[in-house]
Amino acid sequence: MNQPLLQIRELKKYFLVEKRLFAKSGKYLKAVDGITFDLNSREVLGLVGESGSGKSTVAYTVAGMYKPTSGNIIFQGHQINLTAVKRPLAVKKDLQIVFQDPGSSLNPRRNIRQILERPLLVYNLATSRNVRSKVEELLKMVELPREYMLKYPREIGGGERQLIAIARALASQPKLLILDEPTSALDVSIQAKIINTLSNLQREFGLSYLFITHDLSLMRNVADRVAIMYLGKILEIAPTVDFFRKPLHPYTQMLLSAIPTINKEEEELKPKKVPPTGEIPSPVNPPTGCRFNTRCPLKFTKCEIDEPVFKEIEPGHWVSCHLVSKLEET
Repeated sequence: MNQPLLQIRELKKYFLVEKRLFAKSGKYLKAVDGITFDLNSREVLGLVGESGSGKSTVAYTVAGMYKPTSGNIIFQGHQINLTAVKRPLAVKKDLQIVFQDPGSSLNPRRNIRQILERPLLVYNLATSRNVRSKVEELLKMVELPREYMLKYPREIGGGERQLIAIARALASQPKLLILDEPTSALDVSIQAKIINTLSNLQREFGLSYLFITHDLSLMRNVADRVAIMYLGKILEIAPTVDFFRKPLHPYTQMLLSAIPTINKEEEELKPKKVPPTGEIPSPVNPPTGCRFNTRCPLKFTKCEIDEPVFKEIEPGHWVSCHLVSKLEET
C-alpha cells in the first residue's frame, strides 16, 4: 500500500487565554486536542464539524500558520520540523491553502496579474518573459477571461475572487490543497460553480484536498472519506458511502438526522433522529471522558469517566465511542 500523502499524529494546538501573575501555568483553550488521521494521494477528505469544533485550527496548523503545541505532521514521507521559524520553500510549494473569505485573503492594492505573478516568480515557475502567459493559463484553469488580469479584487464578485484565490494556490503546482470552507461566504448560486471547478481541477491535476466545511450534505458528493470533529477531537472517520449509510457515533447520527431532505427516499436513508441535550461545552474546560457525553442521550457511566479509544471498527471505519465498543463485546 502506498504511503499517505499527509499523516497527522496526535496533533494538539492550545491557545493561552489566561495567565495569572507569578502562576506556573495558565488556562488554555484546547482547540485541537490530540487528533490522528491520514490523507492519501488524489483523495478528498472532508473534515466536518460545528462552529468551534477546531476544524479551521487544524487547517491553519497543517498549513503552517499556527505552530502546534505537540504532535507530528508528516508530508510526502518527511516529517515537518514544527519548531523551525519558517517552513522549507519546497513544503510551502506543495502544500497550499484556500481561505474562507477571498475578500480578506487577496491584497486589495494589487491587481489580479500581480497577485498571480507572485507565487510563479517566488517558486521559479516562470520568468519575466513568460509570466504573463502563465497567468493567462491560471485564469483559464478557473474559467476566467484573461481581461481579468488588470482588475482589482474590489472590482469583481465574491465568487470570482474565490476563483482567483484558487488560481493563486494552483500557481505553485501543489500536491495538497487545504480548503477552509471555500464556499461558505458565497451566495448559493455561486457555490455550485466553485465546487464544480474544484472537482474538475482535482481530477485533471491529481490533487488531494483536505476539505473543511460544516455542510455534511456537500460531502456526500465531493469527499472520498469524511471525518467528524467535535470540541477538538475527531470522533469518526469513514469512507463516504459507509459514513452516510452506517454512521456509528451518536454525534454523527445527530448531524445526519438534521440534514434537510426533499423526498421520501432521502428521508428513509437518514439515521433515526438522535436529539441532543444541553449546550456545547467550552474548549477551555472540556468535559472528562467522551467529549460528547454532556449532550449524548445514549451515554452511560463510563462515558463520563474514561475517554474512549479511537479504534477501527470495520476496514477504514474508525470511531471513538464507548457505546460502539460495548456493542462489539456483546
